[in-house]
Amino acid sequence: MASTLAALRYWTQYILGDPQMTTYSTQMYTDALNFALKEYAHKTGVTYMESSAAVDATGLATIPTTYMKMNRVVYGGVEMVESNFKFESLRSATWQTDAATAQKRWILYSGAKVKLTPIVATWPGTCTIGYTDTPTALVADGDTVDTRIPAAHNEYLKYAAAFWLKNLDGDAQSLQEANEFMAEFNGLIGYSDPVLMAKLNQMRKEGKLEV
Repeated sequence: MASTLAALRYWTQYILGDPQMTTYSTQMYTDALNFALKEYAHKTGVTYMESSAAVDATGLATIPTTYMKMNRVVYGGVEMVESNFKFESLRSATWQTDAATAQKRWILYSGAKVKLTPIVATWPGTCTIGYTDTPTALVADGDTVDTRIPAAHNEYLKYAAAFWLKNLDGDAQSLQEANEFMAEFNGLIGYSDPVLMAKLNQMRKEGKLEV
């Protein structure tokens, strides 16, 4: 059974030693737990979805409004290569209007659209957009975790939430504790973060963290 916002907040308060909410407010806990939901979705891909989108004559297609991260674009059964403005501009000053017999790449064109390039004569057409969907936000105490996140993993969210809250404090000790919480979260969900682990190992070597 999916956990409620109230339960998640209680678990997070417990590991932070804040049972009376004297350190962080109710809204801060809610914001932290919604961050944790997104962090879980981002790192596990559990909310991955695909959606068909119309491609106009200029190669633009609208991204679903609930997307959190773009993963891939498929056109004509072929997965296209992700590109960016800098690469395309260096390749050709007229890349936005260049035409060819086959499209090859896609660019996150704005917060709402992707652009397929180069332009082909068969457009308008339809592409498939693969994206990480934004988990349903928690608002009221009785709200439950998005069912796409396994119920058995709901309690793990407290560690990512604690990371978010500890980062707000900003002092060196709190930032160290925040990284420890995130390392615990990553381990529980099976996510490898070499940058974070390198940082923690260096702190341990320097004697900045207790082990």
